[in-house]
Amino acid sequence: MVNMGNVWDRAAEFLSEHAGVLAPIVLAALLVPHSVSALVGSAGPAIPPVVALVLSLVCALAALWGQLAVTALALDPGGGRPRAVSAATGNMGRAIAAMLILLAVLIVLALPVVGMAIANGVDLSALSSGGMARANLTGGAATFAKIYTIALVVVVIFIGIRLALLYPVIVAEGGVIAAIRRAWALSRGMVWKMIGVWLLFGIVYFVAAAAVTSGIGTVIGLLTDMTTPFSAGRVIVAILSGIVSTGFTLIVAAFSAKLYRAAMPAREGVAAA
Repeated sequence: MVNMGNVWDRAAEFLSEHAGVLAPIVLAALLVPHSVSALVGSAGPAIPPVVALVLSLVCALAALWGQLAVTALALDPGGGRPRAVSAATGNMGRAIAAMLILLAVLIVLALPVVGMAIANGVDLSALSSGGMARANLTGGAATFAKIYTIALVVVVIFIGIRLALLYPVIVAEGGVIAAIRRAWALSRGMVWKMIGVWLLFGIVYFVAAAAVTSGIGTVIGLLTDMTTPFSAGRVIVAILSGIVSTGFTLIVAAFSAKLYRAAMPAREGVAAA
């Protein structure tokens, strides 16, 4: 039986003891990409859509590499930063492939709603710009779309929880399809505990993000210029948003790695029995 409290203690201990080793990875591969991504997102039409898309993709890939590096270091602190960097680089392709597979599954699951919208003459650009709220479906089609969308969100959350150990598995064991299966198997028997933990992480993250954008952002807006896309105020808010996202990513990566270490003996014990 995995004790989430013990896992959290190990994760916190790791972050505290290896702060110096983590710092370059966190700053270069997490804080900078998250901050740039936040700034690009707030710039709106000031950045051409293609440029914004490319920048967002580059930032996402950089942050993914950083998360893998933190995960590798948490799995093997004795290996130091060089081994973590090597592990992150070597497993980057596998992590991207696994994400693309899961994205393809999500697209397939969403096809019934898209098909319903097309059958009812809905412009797909309305879905991309405003979601189902702008689809203007009526009657049974609207009811089906709402119920299916809610069910799809629940399924996606469940799958996300069951695969929360995917990156640690990829870093520690390799593989793509095998890693997805392994991560799914390791989470068996502790789904409700994981839901509670990730729900807590999510609440803390969203509260902190809202405080930056709504609270601190408003104060900064009173003191500095926030009217232009790349003003000092917007840069400061983007950096603060990046700090929140970086903290969330760092904690999740460390916790997932330690949870993987804790779940392996428990799962192997069940298999042996």
